Amino acid sequence: MVDSAAEARLRAEARARTAAMGASADPLKALQTSVAASKAQVEKKNIEIPTIALEQAVNTGDKAAIVDAAKAVAKAQGGSATTQASNAIDAVQAATPQPVMNAANIARGDTIKWVGGVSGNWVIQKGTNVVTATATTNPVVGGGKKETRREVLGVGASRVIRVYYDDGSFQDFASPETTDNNNNNSNTDTSDLIKSLQAQIATLTANTQQAAIDKAAADAAAKQEKAENAIAVLTDRFTRYGLASLVPRIKQLAISGASESTITLQLQESEEYKTRFKANQDRIKKGLRVLDPGDYLNLEDDYRQILRAYGLKAFDTDAYVQQFIANDIATTELSNRVVTAVQRVQNADPAILTTLRSFYGISDNDLVAYVLDPNQQFQKIERQVAAAEIGAAAGLQGISTGVSVAEQLAAQGVTKAQAQKGYATIADILPTTNKLSGIYEKTLPSYGLAEAEQEVFNTLASAQRKRRALFEREIAEFSGASGLSKSALSKQLGGTY
Repeated sequence: MVDSAAEARLRAEARARTAAMGASADPLKALQTSVAASKAQVEKKNIEIPTIALEQAVNTGDKAAIVDAAKAVAKAQGGSATTQASNAIDAVQAATPQPVMNAANIARGDTIKWVGGVSGNWVIQKGTNVVTATATTNPVVGGGKKETRREVLGVGASRVIRVYYDDGSFQDFASPETTDNNNNNSNTDTSDLIKSLQAQIATLTANTQQAAIDKAAADAAAKQEKAENAIAVLTDRFTRYGLASLVPRIKQLAISGASESTITLQLQESEEYKTRFKANQDRIKKGLRVLDPGDYLNLEDDYRQILRAYGLKAFDTDAYVQQFIANDIATTELSNRVVTAVQRVQNADPAILTTLRSFYGISDNDLVAYVLDPNQQFQKIERQVAAAEIGAAAGLQGISTGVSVAEQLAAQGVTKAQAQKGYATIADILPTTNKLSGIYEKTLPSYGLAEAEQEVFNTLASAQRKRRALFEREIAEFSGASGLSKSALSKQLGGTY
């Protein structure tokens, strides 16, 4: 990493470049240019530092330091874990002198090979060419050809000497070592053959070992890269969940080789996770589907925005939000509840609040909470609030209506405005009808509040007939005399709802 002094210098240079652009330059373009230049310098510095360290390690011959520095260079250049491991091996090979082969090595076809990965060395592996000069009879070379090399082929009685010439041809000659008089040479040739086979076996073994070492190194690098990716992804995810306390556990599981999905499943069983998404446990008990973390967080945000939009800070708590999620309250329903709580209860006419308390025994402090309570059905709450508005409208006219009548009217869809108009009409006609009902109670059906409510709000024909019968009897009985005049009764009839 670049030290603090270097960082300060980079920032100073960036500010200087920005200032040099002048006040007339495009500020956004100037900022982008400055940021790009600073980033380039930082990246250059990040590569320079490990490169210098690599040069120093090569000069001292410290293999461990060479490996670390080579990996750092590859990482600074954006290389993966596999690239870093390969870069380290290349650096150690370049810093290790190769052995020098002599004529015998070359004639035998020996090769120089690197064995041992980052901790290895150059070795000479024996070739398979066998060049044997006979101690007795040499093959005759004729035709002006020049011999270039010899090779012993076969064993025992089939053993021959193959002579190669400068024109590319060759010729086989019987080997004198196959005679019974040359047992010592035969033993020597057999020994050479065994040595050749041993050399081939050694080469194959070395190659196999190196392949195993290379595969192990690649596997280790891939495992490390997989673990680093899982740590980065899950750390970001669970931090957004508000579960940064689980990051050490994420690292532990990733380093041990657990996959991203396995880690996620294990963390979901932790107490921290269950506490964070507590409402899911309640949803399971109610037969509701478990929300994935993304949907859960989105719901939380939506609920809180609705509550804050109407200033209900007292209800913007984890406990209330968890209740909404546990009861599967839709955001549209919560919005309707909030509107009802604020506009029709919290900011309502005191007469409505008084009626609401009288009808349902709810205290002042619990009115909004009662409306927002997810355990209460919203349709019932809406009906109760509407009933309280209807009861308050009747009370403003000096009329006391019952809870059952108010709830019935609310269920029928009678609004606050309709209730105010209707009870104004009832208050206008009821004194007269009550008086007439008292006069003609023995001969005609009475007409009171219940009949008035049925006539005004339900246009009930039977109630209407009762009122008309009273008025018509009064007109017939006292037409032109004392009491109510025909014109007065007609005026009242015309003002009904």
